[in-house]
Amino acid sequence: MGKRDPALHSGHRRRMKAQFRDSGLSHFNEHQIIELALFYAFPRGDTNELAHLLLKECGPRVCNVLDCSYSKLTSVKGIGENAATYITFLRELSAYYHSSKQLYNGEYFVNEISGVCRFYEGLFLGSLNEEIHAAAVSENLRLIREKKLADGTVGSVSFPMRKLMDFVLENKCDRVIIAHNHPKGNALASKDDFYATRDLVNDFKKFDIEIVDHIIVGENGSLSMRSTHFAGSIWKEE
Repeated sequence: MGKRDPALHSGHRRRMKAQFRDSGLSHFNEHQIIELALFYAFPRGDTNELAHLLLKECGPRVCNVLDCSYSKLTSVKGIGENAATYITFLRELSAYYHSSKQLYNGEYFVNEISGVCRFYEGLFLGSLNEEIHAAAVSENLRLIREKKLADGTVGSVSFPMRKLMDFVLENKCDRVIIAHNHPKGNALASKDDFYATRDLVNDFKKFDIEIVDHIIVGENGSLSMRSTHFAGSIWKEE
């Protein structure tokens, strides 16, 4: 980064922080948001050039930078271990904030599958790889417990049948919602999703356990498989 008068730079930081306190991010452009965030990874120095470099290497928007993996971030000139850790922390914090706010407000997971979809959209926010989750729910869809069952790669993950059964037994529940994400794709059910869900519904039914729904979260939102014409037949066959 080029040298800059320390006094001028200090004043620039104060002005940007004051602007944020007064009006949030509404008047900031993409590189200014990254620049402001980098203040807390680089207590001194000019972060403007680094912000532009991150947007050039990762993509033109803030979300592209936050979606970058740790290894990709550390490959950007000037972004070391501390800054890369901080940026990945911001991504994880955003997802945690979104899902925990919904969970502890108690406003979702009650008599509406759309609330379950919104919950998982928040939970999978910023996830770089596919994950499989399960939620034990009451009759009116109130959440009893939620747990990640498995991690996969960007394009695939195997369904952990044994872990799901262990989850059911641990929580003494008879109603479960399963969910997984397509981090680089749309919220569409594949043939593999259809067959895996059909088998789960039928297998767990033998133990008087209801697979209530299978939620898929993609870049374009979320999908309740039970609500679709394509996969809804799974439950109609019961």
